[in-house]
Amino acid sequence: MANNLNVEYLKGKVIDLDKMLPEVRVFAPATVANMICGFDILGFAVEQPGDEVIMRRKEQPGVTIKQITGDDGRLPLDPSKNTVSACVQYLLQALNIASKVGVEIELHKHMPIGSGLGSSAASTVAGLFAINVMLGSPLTKEELLPFCVEGERLACGTGHADNVAPALYGGITLIRGTNL
Repeated sequence: MANNLNVEYLKGKVIDLDKMLPEVRVFAPATVANMICGFDILGFAVEQPGDEVIMRRKEQPGVTIKQITGDDGRLPLDPSKNTVSACVQYLLQALNIASKVGVEIELHKHMPIGSGLGSSAASTVAGLFAINVMLGSPLTKEELLPFCVEGERLACGTGHADNVAPALYGGITLIRGTNL
């Protein structure tokens, strides 16, 4: 798990794996984080484009990527190097259920990588939102946000909420700090 991710707030979360959904499909929107004078602190979600994640439960524990479309082969299929699968794994580890849960991910990119529309943020948010729904939505959006920021750290080298927050919350968001 990411060394700098504080997950103390997740202690005591109860997850009933018998109620885990077999499949979830989630769309997360593109975002713009360079809004007028609010460069990298004001961001907003747009209706289209966005990324779609289809997540299916599998018998064997672990997180795998079955398929990525729309990336021209540029994104890693290695689950430890892809923002979607790595962050899902971080979350499962933080919840202490990584050895009991198996999921397979399909990622469908509907926007260009490096377009300035928060492509990695949309993918990460879709994946984390999907696993949360599969598990019965035990985490709030506020509790998911640090894991989303971890996806940005993996994709860009720096964890920042400027694109993941609007993709997760929708609408216009103001980033007031980095203390998550």
